[in-house]
Amino acid sequence: DGGGIRGVSQLIILDEIMKRLRQRESLDEMPKPCDYFHLIGGSGTGGIIALLLGRLKLTAEDALKEYIVLLEKIF
Repeated sequence: DGGGIRGVSQLIILDEIMKRLRQRESLDEMPKPCDYFHLIGGSGTGGIIALLLGRLKLTAEDALKEYIVLLEKIF
């Protein structure tokens, strides 16, 4: 994924997709990517994102917040 800012952009795009899905399906809560994608994977920082979304079952917005915290500590 290229790490750093590219991971941020991926999560921003995914968050927008989830917001549109929420609106389209008239959901009360923000949908989680793990409830819609059967396979979430990555390498490097993409692997970290995959863990946040898949294993920890975070929303894209929450994953973005945690990813930024991790970036500040790593880089």
